[in-house]
Parts: sequence; C-alpha cells; structure tokens
Amino acid sequence: MAPDPSSALRDLFTRNLGYKLVALLLALLLWFDVTTDETTVIDYPVPLRIAVEGPDMIVVNDPPDEVEVRFSGSGEELMRLDKDDLVIQKSVQGGESDTTMVNLDPRDVQRPTDLNVTPVAITPSQVRVVTDRFMEKTVLLEPIGSPPARTGWQVVDLGVEPRRVEVRGVTSEVRPIGSLGLDLSQLGRLGRPGEFEERLEIAVPDSLRTVTVSPDSVRITGRLVRSEPLEEDAEEGSS
Repeated sequence: MAPDPSSALRDLFTRNLGYKLVALLLALLLWFDVTTDETTVIDYPVPLRIAVEGPDMIVVNDPPDEVEVRFSGSGEELMRLDKDDLVIQKSVQGGESDTTMVNLDPRDVQRPTDLNVTPVAITPSQVRVVTDRFMEKTVLLEPIGSPPARTGWQVVDLGVEPRRVEVRGVTSEVRPIGSLGLDLSQLGRLGRPGEFEERLEIAVPDSLRTVTVSPDSVRITGRLVRSEPLEEDAEEGSS
C-alpha cells in the first residue's frame, strides 16, 4: 500500500512536538535578548596590527593576527559588530634582535563612532614581539663536490661565475654568514663530451627564513673529458 501523503505531512509537524516547541521557545528567547536594550557582553575577534618604528626594522616572529575582545552593550548594538570595522593598531620601538612585550588595552580598540558598544577586556592582554633590522653583505660562494658525470668521464676546468653574491636579511641571520656553500652535485648528470655551461640556483638553508641572495643563480662552466683511455689507446700503449 502506498504511503498516505497527508499522514507523512502530519507526522512532520507532530513527531517530537515537545522538543520542537522547546527549541522554538529558546530561539524566541535568544532573539528577544539580542534585540532588547538590556546590557550584555560578548567576546568578538578583532584584528591586531603591529608595526615597528625605525628604518629597515621588521617584526620577525608571528604575533597573533587577531585577539578576543569582550564588548559590553545592548543586544541590538552587539549585533552590529563587524570585524572589518574593528582594529587594534600598536607600534613598537624595537631594536636589533630585540624582544618587546606589548600591552593591549580595551581603549586601543578602534571602532565606528556610531557603534554604541564598550570594549571591556582583551585576551591575551599582552603579546610578544621580536624585532630585528635588515642588513646586506657580500659573501663568497664555496663550491662543494663536482657536477655528476657518466662513468669514465670527468669534469675539468670548472668555473663558477660570479664567485661573490649579495645576501640580505635580518642582522641575526646575515651577520654570522661568512660564505655560502654551492652544491655542484645538484646539477643534472653531464653526458655530452666537450665544453658545457649550466645554471645552478643558489640554495639558502631553511633556517635562514629572511635571507635572500642576489643573484639567485650562478653560471657553471667546464669541460667533460674521458677519465679512462679508450680500449684501442690502451692496446697501442701496451704494444
């Protein structure tokens, strides 16, 4: 027997009727609370922007992009909160490899003048900011290893150009650099005899997060020659 459509519709409204009435009542109470003039509080995310003063100074750690701000106000006003209209902007006078604790005060919250809410607390109330200064220096490239070649062949007259490069980054990372290693084994395997010319990218260790190199690649030149005599040459030499 086919199901009665009217019975299915009736079940939709009457099944678990008690739970549905309770849910509806809670929704109405919540709506009433939000739209009344009664003062209440709510935690809301607010973007945090931190700038460091001074030439070539940057923030090198990762302060939070936003913090939780507790706002007080009427339900109607709290419903108007929009993260795009809110911000906390702080500036620090940092130095080289310097750590500063930045205090966040509810009065730092910038909001529209027609929004009648009051920031009362911020979590966290302090953030850690690490600053450093950018610097540049010239360092020597140190070739390591040799370009790979097929068996019986070797690379001679190897050249690297340029041999010196400019490195730029924060002082704590750049100052200790005396030279940069250039791993020649990263070149593709050489197979054609005679002179060759290849480009090799300069790899910067992952630990140097802010360091860049200019130029970022070098020219590798040389010749590929046999490292073992041909069989006929060896026979002639033995006769």
